[in-house]
Amino acid sequence: MPMPPAWANLPNPLTRPSPQPAAAKALPPADGSAQIHERLQDLPPALAAALLQAGLQRSWRRGQSLMHQGTPCDSLVVALQGRLAVTLGSADGRDTLLRWLAIGELVGLPAVLAGMPATVSIVAQGPARSLHVARTDFIDLLRQHPDGAIAIAVLLSHRLGTLFQYVDRSQGRALADRVAFALQRLARSQSQPDGAGGLQLKVTQAEVAAAAGGSRQRVHLALQTLQAQGRVRLGYGTITVLAAPDAASAANNR
Repeated sequence: MPMPPAWANLPNPLTRPSPQPAAAKALPPADGSAQIHERLQDLPPALAAALLQAGLQRSWRRGQSLMHQGTPCDSLVVALQGRLAVTLGSADGRDTLLRWLAIGELVGLPAVLAGMPATVSIVAQGPARSLHVARTDFIDLLRQHPDGAIAIAVLLSHRLGTLFQYVDRSQGRALADRVAFALQRLARSQSQPDGAGGLQLKVTQAEVAAAAGGSRQRVHLALQTLQAQGRVRLGYGTITVLAAPDAASAANNR
Protein backbone atom coordinates (compact mmCIF):
# COMPACT_ATOMS: atom_id res chain seq x y z
CA MET A 1 0.00 0.00 0.00
CA PRO A 2 1.52 3.37 -0.96
CA MET A 3 2.50 5.73 1.86
CA PRO A 4 0.33 8.88 2.18
CA PRO A 5 2.01 12.20 1.32
CA ALA A 6 3.83 14.00 4.12
CA TRP A 7 1.11 16.62 4.52
CA ALA A 8 -1.79 14.17 4.84
CA ASN A 9 -1.59 13.41 8.59
CA LEU A 10 -0.31 16.74 9.86
CA PRO A 11 -2.55 18.99 11.99
CA ASN A 12 -4.23 21.93 10.30
CA PRO A 13 -2.57 25.16 11.49
CA LEU A 14 -5.03 27.43 9.70
CA THR A 15 -8.06 28.47 11.72
CA ARG A 16 -9.09 31.48 9.68
CA PRO A 17 -12.43 30.91 7.86
CA SER A 18 -12.01 30.34 4.14
CA PRO A 19 -13.42 33.01 1.82
CA GLN A 20 -15.71 32.10 -1.03
CA PRO A 21 -13.76 30.94 -4.11
CA ALA A 22 -13.03 33.65 -6.64
CA ALA A 23 -14.01 33.16 -10.25
CA ALA A 24 -11.27 31.27 -12.06
CA LYS A 25 -9.58 32.80 -15.07
CA ALA A 26 -10.15 31.03 -18.37
CA LEU A 27 -7.18 28.80 -19.18
CA PRO A 28 -6.82 26.85 -22.41
CA PRO A 29 -5.64 23.24 -22.10
CA ALA A 30 -1.85 23.08 -21.81
CA ASP A 31 0.32 20.73 -23.84
CA GLY A 32 1.84 18.15 -21.51
CA SER A 33 -0.93 18.70 -18.94
CA ALA A 34 -0.59 15.09 -17.76
CA GLN A 35 3.08 15.73 -16.94
CA ILE A 36 2.15 18.93 -15.13
CA HIS A 37 -0.44 17.12 -13.01
CA GLU A 38 2.07 14.34 -12.32
CA ARG A 39 4.60 16.88 -11.08
CA LEU A 40 1.99 18.67 -8.98
CA GLN A 41 1.04 15.42 -7.25
CA ASP A 42 3.32 16.66 -4.45
CA LEU A 43 0.36 18.97 -3.71
CA PRO A 44 -3.17 17.91 -2.78
CA PRO A 45 -5.07 17.29 -6.05
CA ALA A 46 -7.67 19.97 -5.36
CA LEU A 47 -5.01 22.66 -4.90
CA ALA A 48 -3.06 21.49 -7.95
CA ALA A 49 -6.18 21.73 -10.12
CA ALA A 50 -7.07 25.13 -8.65
CA LEU A 51 -3.61 26.51 -9.44
CA LEU A 52 -3.86 25.39 -13.06
CA GLN A 53 -7.27 27.02 -13.36
CA ALA A 54 -6.39 30.28 -11.61
CA GLY A 55 -3.20 31.05 -13.54
CA LEU A 56 -2.43 32.94 -16.71
CA GLN A 57 -0.20 31.26 -19.31
CA ARG A 58 2.65 33.17 -20.94
CA SER A 59 4.96 32.27 -23.81
CA TRP A 60 8.66 33.12 -23.97
CA ARG A 61 11.44 33.27 -26.54
CA ARG A 62 15.11 32.47 -26.02
CA GLY A 63 16.80 35.09 -23.86
CA GLN A 64 13.63 36.52 -22.32
CA SER A 65 13.54 36.86 -18.54
CA LEU A 66 10.59 35.58 -16.50
CA MET A 67 11.97 36.70 -13.16
CA HIS A 68 14.89 38.90 -12.19
CA GLN A 69 16.76 38.45 -8.93
CA GLY A 70 16.28 41.33 -6.50
CA THR A 71 13.17 42.79 -8.13
CA PRO A 72 9.59 42.61 -6.82
CA CYS A 73 7.70 39.43 -7.70
CA ASP A 74 3.93 39.39 -7.32
CA SER A 75 3.17 36.05 -8.98
CA LEU A 76 3.88 32.40 -8.38
CA VAL A 77 5.47 30.86 -11.48
CA VAL A 78 4.84 27.29 -12.64
CA ALA A 79 7.02 25.87 -15.43
CA LEU A 80 4.91 24.38 -18.24
CA GLN A 81 7.17 23.76 -21.22
CA GLY A 82 10.69 24.35 -22.52
CA ARG A 83 14.05 24.91 -20.89
CA LEU A 84 13.92 27.58 -18.20
CA ALA A 85 17.24 28.29 -16.48
CA VAL A 86 17.38 29.28 -12.81
CA THR A 87 20.44 31.42 -12.05
CA LEU A 88 21.83 33.05 -8.93
CA GLY A 89 23.81 36.26 -9.27
CA SER A 90 26.71 37.20 -7.01
CA ALA A 91 28.11 40.55 -5.89
CA ASP A 92 31.00 40.24 -8.37
CA GLY A 93 28.62 39.94 -11.31
CA ARG A 94 28.88 36.18 -11.89
CA ASP A 95 25.77 34.11 -12.55
CA THR A 96 25.64 30.53 -11.27
CA LEU A 97 23.35 28.15 -13.15
CA LEU A 98 21.48 26.36 -10.36
CA ARG A 99 19.30 24.09 -12.47
CA TRP A 100 16.63 23.95 -15.16
CA LEU A 101 13.02 23.92 -14.04
CA ALA A 102 11.07 20.69 -14.20
CA ILE A 103 7.61 20.67 -15.74
CA GLY A 104 5.12 21.78 -13.11
CA GLU A 105 7.77 23.12 -10.74
CA LEU A 106 6.71 26.05 -8.53
CA VAL A 107 9.04 29.05 -8.30
CA GLY A 108 8.84 32.29 -6.35
CA LEU A 109 7.36 30.99 -3.10
CA PRO A 110 9.50 33.20 -0.81
CA ALA A 111 8.52 36.25 -2.85
CA VAL A 112 4.78 35.62 -2.97
CA LEU A 113 4.47 34.35 0.62
CA ALA A 114 6.82 36.74 2.43
CA GLY A 115 6.83 39.73 0.08
CA MET A 116 10.57 39.31 -0.55
CA PRO A 117 12.24 40.35 -3.79
CA ALA A 118 12.85 37.50 -6.23
CA THR A 119 15.66 35.32 -4.88
CA VAL A 120 16.74 34.00 -8.30
CA SER A 121 16.51 34.89 -11.98
CA ILE A 122 14.73 32.74 -14.55
CA VAL A 123 15.62 32.98 -18.25
CA ALA A 124 14.18 31.07 -21.19
CA GLN A 125 16.83 29.17 -23.17
CA GLY A 126 14.45 28.51 -26.05
CA PRO A 127 10.70 28.55 -26.69
CA ALA A 128 8.97 28.09 -23.35
CA ARG A 129 5.71 28.53 -21.53
CA SER A 130 4.88 29.24 -17.91
CA LEU A 131 1.85 29.69 -15.70
CA HIS A 132 1.61 32.77 -13.47
CA VAL A 133 -0.69 32.85 -10.42
CA ALA A 134 -1.16 36.27 -8.84
CA ARG A 135 -0.09 36.55 -5.20
CA THR A 136 -3.58 37.44 -3.99
CA ASP A 137 -5.11 34.48 -5.85
CA PHE A 138 -2.45 32.12 -4.49
CA ILE A 139 -2.99 33.25 -0.89
CA ASP A 140 -6.76 32.86 -1.31
CA LEU A 141 -6.26 29.33 -2.63
CA LEU A 142 -4.13 28.40 0.38
CA ARG A 143 -6.90 29.65 2.68
CA GLN A 144 -9.41 27.55 0.77
CA HIS A 145 -7.12 24.48 0.87
CA PRO A 146 -5.49 24.26 4.34
CA ASP A 147 -3.97 20.86 3.52
CA GLY A 148 -2.37 22.57 0.51
CA ALA A 149 -0.84 25.19 2.79
CA ILE A 150 0.73 22.39 4.83
CA ALA A 151 2.03 20.77 1.63
CA ILE A 152 3.65 24.07 0.61
CA ALA A 153 5.32 24.25 4.05
CA VAL A 154 6.68 20.72 3.55
CA LEU A 155 7.91 21.68 0.07
CA LEU A 156 9.71 24.75 1.44
CA SER A 157 11.29 22.61 4.17
CA HIS A 158 12.69 20.23 1.53
CA ARG A 159 14.07 23.18 -0.40
CA LEU A 160 15.72 24.61 2.69
CA GLY A 161 17.45 21.28 3.25
CA THR A 162 18.55 21.26 -0.39
CA LEU A 163 19.92 24.78 0.01
CA PHE A 164 22.11 23.66 2.92
CA GLN A 165 23.32 20.76 0.80
CA TYR A 166 24.14 23.13 -2.05
CA VAL A 167 26.23 25.32 0.25
CA ASP A 168 28.02 22.29 1.70
CA ARG A 169 28.83 20.72 -1.68
CA SER A 170 29.74 23.94 -3.46
CA GLN A 171 32.17 25.48 -0.97
CA GLY A 172 35.73 24.30 -0.47
CA ARG A 173 35.33 21.22 -2.67
CA ALA A 174 37.56 20.03 -5.48
CA LEU A 175 36.36 21.19 -8.88
CA ALA A 176 35.64 17.62 -10.05
CA ASP A 177 33.28 17.14 -7.09
CA ARG A 178 31.57 20.48 -7.81
CA VAL A 179 31.15 19.48 -11.45
CA ALA A 180 29.65 16.13 -10.45
CA PHE A 181 27.20 17.85 -8.11
CA ALA A 182 26.29 20.41 -10.79
CA LEU A 183 25.53 17.61 -13.26
CA GLN A 184 23.28 15.94 -10.70
CA ARG A 185 21.33 19.18 -10.24
CA LEU A 186 20.98 19.77 -13.98
CA ALA A 187 20.03 16.16 -14.70
CA ARG A 188 17.15 16.29 -12.24
CA SER A 189 14.77 17.92 -14.73
CA GLN A 190 16.29 17.85 -18.22
CA SER A 191 17.78 14.37 -18.60
CA GLN A 192 16.65 11.16 -20.27
CA PRO A 193 17.42 7.58 -19.14
CA ASP A 194 20.04 6.01 -21.40
CA GLY A 195 18.67 2.48 -20.96
CA ALA A 196 21.67 1.34 -18.94
CA GLY A 197 21.02 3.05 -15.63
CA GLY A 198 22.52 6.42 -16.58
CA LEU A 199 20.95 9.81 -17.23
CA GLN A 200 21.81 11.54 -20.51
CA LEU A 201 21.85 15.30 -20.42
CA LYS A 202 22.03 17.72 -23.34
CA VAL A 203 24.39 20.34 -21.99
CA THR A 204 27.37 22.38 -23.10
CA GLN A 205 30.61 22.59 -21.18
CA ALA A 206 29.99 26.33 -20.86
CA GLU A 207 26.73 25.56 -19.02
CA VAL A 208 28.49 23.06 -16.77
CA ALA A 209 31.14 25.69 -16.02
CA ALA A 210 28.40 28.19 -15.10
CA ALA A 211 26.82 25.61 -12.79
CA ALA A 212 30.05 24.50 -11.13
CA GLY A 213 31.75 27.88 -10.78
CA GLY A 214 34.86 27.14 -12.82
CA SER A 215 36.45 28.14 -16.10
CA ARG A 216 35.59 26.16 -19.23
CA GLN A 217 39.18 24.94 -19.50
CA ARG A 218 39.30 23.63 -15.94
CA VAL A 219 35.81 22.13 -16.20
CA HIS A 220 36.88 20.32 -19.38
CA LEU A 221 39.74 18.72 -17.45
CA ALA A 222 37.44 17.88 -14.53
CA LEU A 223 35.01 16.16 -16.90
CA GLN A 224 37.86 14.09 -18.30
CA THR A 225 38.74 13.08 -14.75
CA LEU A 226 35.13 12.10 -13.99
CA GLN A 227 34.97 10.05 -17.19
CA ALA A 228 38.19 8.24 -16.27
CA GLN A 229 36.63 7.44 -12.88
CA GLY A 230 33.54 5.98 -14.58
CA ARG A 231 31.22 8.62 -13.17
CA VAL A 232 30.20 10.24 -16.47
CA ARG A 233 30.31 9.48 -20.17
CA LEU A 234 31.03 12.35 -22.56
CA GLY A 235 29.34 12.55 -25.96
CA TYR A 236 28.80 15.10 -28.70
CA GLY A 237 26.72 17.77 -26.99
CA THR A 238 25.74 15.36 -24.22
CA ILE A 239 26.98 14.17 -20.86
CA THR A 240 25.65 10.96 -19.32
CA VAL A 241 25.67 10.81 -15.53
CA LEU A 242 26.49 7.21 -14.70
CA ALA A 243 26.11 7.53 -10.93
CA ALA A 244 22.43 8.10 -10.09
CA PRO A 245 21.79 11.40 -8.28
CA ASP A 246 21.23 10.92 -4.56
CA ALA A 247 17.84 11.44 -3.04
CA ALA A 248 18.67 14.87 -1.69
CA SER A 249 19.79 16.16 -5.07
CA ALA A 250 16.60 14.83 -6.66
CA ALA A 251 14.43 16.56 -4.11
CA ASN A 252 12.32 19.56 -5.22
CA ASN A 253 14.12 22.95 -4.76
CA ARG A 254 13.59 26.61 -5.04
